[in-house]
Amino acid sequence: MHYLLLILTPLLFLISGCSKAPEPLQHKEICQSDIYAMRSAECIDMERLLEKIEPYQIIFVGDHHDSSESHAFTAGLIGELDQKGYRIHLANEWFSPEDNALLSEYADKKFNDGNFTKKIAWKKKAGYDFELFAPIYHAVQEADGELYGINLSKAFQKRISDQNISGMSESEKVFYDTLDLNVSAHQQMLSPFFSHCHRLKKVETQEACQGRMNRVQVAWDTMMARESAVLADTVLKTKKDKLIVFAGSMHLAYSLGVNLRFGRYSDLPYVTILPEVRSDSGMEHGLADYLFLYSSKQPDE
Repeated sequence: MHYLLLILTPLLFLISGCSKAPEPLQHKEICQSDIYAMRSAECIDMERLLEKIEPYQIIFVGDHHDSSESHAFTAGLIGELDQKGYRIHLANEWFSPEDNALLSEYADKKFNDGNFTKKIAWKKKAGYDFELFAPIYHAVQEADGELYGINLSKAFQKRISDQNISGMSESEKVFYDTLDLNVSAHQQMLSPFFSHCHRLKKVETQEACQGRMNRVQVAWDTMMARESAVLADTVLKTKKDKLIVFAGSMHLAYSLGVNLRFGRYSDLPYVTILPEVRSDSGMEHGLADYLFLYSSKQPDE
């Protein structure tokens, strides 16, 4: 018996040592429809999606910033929810809470798109063509909904990037001190994007630059999560109120960004919908609860 164990033990180590790391789990379904329900592994239409998300008052919707298709989907979702009698509250990553008064006036159609982009300083805040996003904001206006900002101000973002603690207010210091930079799965997801810094500061190392990018990313996610939780407590007054948190897909993918940190501020259930370019290689499991599938070239995030 001992002799047999002596033979088998090295063999087991050899087999285990040669085994490959498992490939990511993929959904290979080919959908004729534009929506894939990852929870139930099925292709569904908009009507079925609306049925599935009906119990959730908080809907995280991802964005491919230069994709008109993904924006058309978001605008269509807002319109469909409006038709079903829901009141829409859209929280947007482009803006900060300081912009809320102006956003409220725009949602009420008190001025047109041209005046809005000037008043809000759109080019500095977003940098993308406003016409790409206009259908979403127009859908909110037509639904008599509300618009909100949830992100850092540019000035606070810079202080966090520079670690300029002396320049922070007391409330900013408290926020900065609570940043959790050690969510390992989040770090793993971001590492391919942060592996090389394209904008090194003077006498800054690659490692320091990567740390700075990670710090700002976590600050964005944390602020948007915190402000979304504040809004949820404030605006979700009836079952007919829906809070849509609209942010770049990287902030929501695999529930590791804004949505993960939202769970630290609120116990309210939520659902995540992300756009995804159709691919023969499949869809990686866990990316989101629901995917909007479209056929355009993959945009840069």
